[in-house]
Amino acid sequence: MRVVLVALAAFAAAAALAACGGSESKPVSSAPPAHPLTASGCSPVTYGGPGRPQFLIGALEPLQGITKDHGVQNAQALKLILAQQGWKAGPYRIGLQICDETTATSDYSSPERCAATARAFARNRSVLAIVGPTASSCARAVTIALSKANDDAPATVSPSATYLGLTRAGPGVARGEPASLYGGGPRTFVRVVPADDVQAAAAASYMKKHAIRRAYALADVSAYGEGLGDGFAFAARRLGLVVGGSASWSEDAKDYRQLAARVARVRPDAVFIAGYAFGSAPQLISDLRAALPDAQLIGTDGMAPNVIAEGAGDAAEGFLNTIAVVPARALPAGGRAFADQFRRRYTQLPCCFSVHTAQAGEMVLKAIADSGASRAKVRNALFAAHIEHGLIGDFGIDRFGDTTLMRIGLYRIKDGQNEFEGSISPPASLLARR
Repeated sequence: MRVVLVALAAFAAAAALAACGGSESKPVSSAPPAHPLTASGCSPVTYGGPGRPQFLIGALEPLQGITKDHGVQNAQALKLILAQQGWKAGPYRIGLQICDETTATSDYSSPERCAATARAFARNRSVLAIVGPTASSCARAVTIALSKANDDAPATVSPSATYLGLTRAGPGVARGEPASLYGGGPRTFVRVVPADDVQAAAAASYMKKHAIRRAYALADVSAYGEGLGDGFAFAARRLGLVVGGSASWSEDAKDYRQLAARVARVRPDAVFIAGYAFGSAPQLISDLRAALPDAQLIGTDGMAPNVIAEGAGDAAEGFLNTIAVVPARALPAGGRAFADQFRRRYTQLPCCFSVHTAQAGEMVLKAIADSGASRAKVRNALFAAHIEHGLIGDFGIDRFGDTTLMRIGLYRIKDGQNEFEGSISPPASLLARR
């Protein structure tokens, strides 16, 4: 997600990529044991293989605050992947060290802590790559911090950071980004989740598919909301939809009756709502439903459906939201098998972006196995990755660090529960990136 991974009703997903390819090189017997980080907020090294690990995968996860449960599941997914691979990447023994991207004083990721941890990862020669971060705000801070390491910077593979500016210019992206994030050094950020403009295009594609002709776009005052709103307008125009108007909304308003009346005057068939569910978003849904009883309300991944359902009650019925996650039953065969293994080990199905985290972990292990204990070679291998029969499907990583997998899940609130309705993969022609 763009800034935080919001709490969602249980999305289950998982997978098992083909075993990591072995390296023809022999283990370097003289390689010393991995040296753990001693940075604040980092766990001890986890390792389940023989002897001691020679190298580490670092991980950044939210381990405190409202998204703690997601961080815990992501960590569990990484441990399961490493266990399945025998805690090895080719000839190398690999351990895992997980660090917290949050602090005790905030529910959300701390860019300051993220930057400090990234610097510690970069200094530690045992760390070959990083899985994470979860939040885009953390990913941005990590990318800037790693730029100081120049060619020696470890790569990061994020399962859920969707801010477009981490990889491309476009709507909602700060001036000069992403180039300014890297300081002239090599790109280090890779993601296995589609960026924000893909989600916006998916919402517009849904409208076109369901014969919606006139839409209205609402975005909160965050860069996340504004970027999604602009991306939606771009895709809608490409599809020939009429965008009857657009407006912003503030999450701390007491009510939205005047705004809802303004939207209703346009008589839209659907309203696209980009922003976060926290604050007064349930009230926004209630007021929109009162003014537009027959319009389809479509929200983005920040509009957490459990928060909307609880806060808006009956007005939330039929609310549709988009997120780049599908349940286990909609995954490839390997994904379904991984979900079952996860359930057997941890007594519950993997939720939200934990399968994407597992996919990121497998990609890192394969890059190490194929490229050896060299950060630069591992980084180059990740930017050239092509995954077949993967945890989340078949995809590649382009030269910008973006995934070619464009699938966005669609979930609808029915009887107060969030139910999977299907998925959409919008074509590249609908994306507003530059």
